[in-house]
Amino acid sequence: MPAAVRSRSNLRSALDKRLSGASHLRVVPQPHVARPAPFLKWVGGKGKLLPSLRPLMPEGKFRYAEPFLGGGAVFFDLRAEDRLEHALLCDVGRDLVGACRVVRDQLPDLLTRLHAHEAHYLGENEENRALYFYAVRNRHPADFPMDDVERAARMLFLNRTCFNGLWRENRAGRFNAPHGRYANPGIVQSDKLHAASIALQGVDIRQADFRALPELVQEQKIEFVYLDPPYHPLSTTSSFNAYSGGQFSGKAQGELADVCRRLDRQGVRFLLSNSDCGYVRELYRGFEVGTIRAARSINCKAESRGDIDEVVVRNYSN
Repeated sequence: MPAAVRSRSNLRSALDKRLSGASHLRVVPQPHVARPAPFLKWVGGKGKLLPSLRPLMPEGKFRYAEPFLGGGAVFFDLRAEDRLEHALLCDVGRDLVGACRVVRDQLPDLLTRLHAHEAHYLGENEENRALYFYAVRNRHPADFPMDDVERAARMLFLNRTCFNGLWRENRAGRFNAPHGRYANPGIVQSDKLHAASIALQGVDIRQADFRALPELVQEQKIEFVYLDPPYHPLSTTSSFNAYSGGQFSGKAQGELADVCRRLDRQGVRFLLSNSDCGYVRELYRGFEVGTIRAARSINCKAESRGDIDEVVVRNYSN
């Protein structure tokens, strides 16, 4: 048998052994608690925009909802500042919602699985790291039975070792970003996960479409909603706006604007981020529309990265 084939076979065998059951080592959370922050890298994450977004938020404490969770930077920031009386976090992505629930409810088991991934991956040379990455990527939950913890560990491992930390799914809902080839990626990040787990305690985390938001808001007496949808493209080639394996179309943008109008009629304050273009401004005519500067970091061409205007839409003033 050729050496390359033996290497692939050995890696697949090792992967099956590592993922078929929990390791004998049970990892417990660290006692040090960091400030909560996103534990996933996400396209369009709002971590760097928090200084611009904070002054636009309502004052005081409130009951909060976020229908496009992504990395959750705004939620974690509000939680760290003790601004939330209640929180509802939603997304259509099953893997994302499942990972958040596992971080909230099953952190020790998740850390055990991540340590197993880290030990195997970092112990390999560059070629075998790539083989291991693709073995994990190709082991899709639709094809291989896996529990919630294994599925969450798979997502976090792929997110931290793929190219540019880009969680990208094709139209079939399968993750398809390539290997990132980082020298020493932080795969476990136990302090960050421990802080996120604490922040997520008591939070309602649901797999739900944004169109269900008005009913959920009424049911849970939500007072403020932050919406960070996939942005409307500025050109036919400039966007990455995948939404649950598909595209967030102009029609969906219009339906989202209708949802915001329903929130407004319900007396719920909302803040929405989107790209600065005529179509988006027309959709939200009648509301307060401002701009903030944001950095574009996901682009195959370095010269195309840089600052760009984004719109922020509100139905209230501070």
